[in-house]
Amino acid sequence: MNCLDLWAIGPELALALTCLLLVPLAGLVRGKWRALPSIFAGFGMVVALFLNIQTLNFPQQAVFCGTYALDGFGSVFKLLIIGSALLALLPIAAYFHGRDAEPHAPVALMFAVLGGVALAGSLDLGLIVLFLQMLSTASYLLVSVTRGGKRANEATLKYFIYGAVALAVMAYGLSFLYGLTGSLSLSSIGAALGGADPVWVWVALTLILVGYAFEITAVPFHFWAPDVYAGASAPVTGFISVLPKIAGFAGLLRLLLIAFPNGLSGWPILIAVLAALTMLLGNLAALRQTRLKRLLAYSSIAQAGYVLMAVAVAGTVPGALSAAGYYLAAYAFMNLAAFTVVAQFERKSGQDQLTSLRGLSKTAPGTAALLTLALLSLAGIPPLAGFLGKVLLLQMALSGGLTWLAVFAALNMVLGLYYYLRPVVEMYLRSPEGETELHREPGYGWALGLTTFGTLLLGIWPAPALALLSGLARMLH
Repeated sequence: MNCLDLWAIGPELALALTCLLLVPLAGLVRGKWRALPSIFAGFGMVVALFLNIQTLNFPQQAVFCGTYALDGFGSVFKLLIIGSALLALLPIAAYFHGRDAEPHAPVALMFAVLGGVALAGSLDLGLIVLFLQMLSTASYLLVSVTRGGKRANEATLKYFIYGAVALAVMAYGLSFLYGLTGSLSLSSIGAALGGADPVWVWVALTLILVGYAFEITAVPFHFWAPDVYAGASAPVTGFISVLPKIAGFAGLLRLLLIAFPNGLSGWPILIAVLAALTMLLGNLAALRQTRLKRLLAYSSIAQAGYVLMAVAVAGTVPGALSAAGYYLAAYAFMNLAAFTVVAQFERKSGQDQLTSLRGLSKTAPGTAALLTLALLSLAGIPPLAGFLGKVLLLQMALSGGLTWLAVFAALNMVLGLYYYLRPVVEMYLRSPEGETELHREPGYGWALGLTTFGTLLLGIWPAPALALLSGLARMLH
């Protein structure tokens, strides 16, 4: 059997070669050449994006001796991961321009992208652990190399310790799966688990969910997020709030639908309860926040709860995967837009207090308008992308018979309106207390323009995105 299917992983190879190039390059460049790694990273991701688009129409199959999936599901999620990383690279490059961390940030970012992309296609327990570790470790490094100081060091340490423990617990659960079935392949595990002891299957599933819950910031494994978001640099926070979440959802969906078919061990109910707790805690905690990064951290937790509604019914409702994919794409656009504005504030003043936004509509009306659009979309106001995304998720919950969860989510969305409107009130109804200073670099403008365009396009003309995502369940290997 020939298992060397290198032709099937063109995007991954492009990302890996870029990583190998960036490591020595980041150590060599000095002065004005320190921008080179960001340029090469952007070029590598554009190439990977182009190669990935070519794979959308490839026949569905398992390559590398059945350990890696080449299917539409993986290609769509890789598209989301690489596209989000490209958008996140723009404010990161602008924020660190002229600083010592400028050449190092894109190196860690590229390794995280490679880990996320490979995780979305993994069909083997060993590969899942390997690429989840690559994604996590690169994210820790990105937080640590791009910001010094006591708070950043504490954030990195907390991120690392929680991440290491979560991954160790998850690996323990995966070892149970191997012990129960004698296989590392998700497909073989799914075929064999039906005859296994249901108690041990449930124990294995619960332990495995710890690792994925950490990546997607689901309750009760969300503790790291507020402190890490506050301690990391704002554009890096934007990156880690989006990319690990998309990759984590891709990995979780593939694992549940293939290794635990037909709702084995009652995982739909378990995920539904997890969704309810995650959205409630995230929204309640966000109400009390006075700093924008911590507010967006708890918002990110609540948003994960909304997406988990689609995960809960993914095994029974055909459109659930499409709804989850659409919402994650919308989330990437609107969240990266918000963090790009925070980055402009933070680089200039080091502040992210809500009060620092006072009167922004008068001093920087364009920036205030774009931040307002992002926050309104996160809140689910029509006709922005967040509105249609939330409608789709509620429809999926209702179609799956989870009426109580849909009602609970709708109430939480109303709750979320309050804290998303607080920054808008500060910008438009308060007078400026002094001169507002924003860091000016072309990268911010490009990032804000592209993310806002995406937020509007997905909301006003969603048909192309929905057509791409339609039938995502059929594309799953």
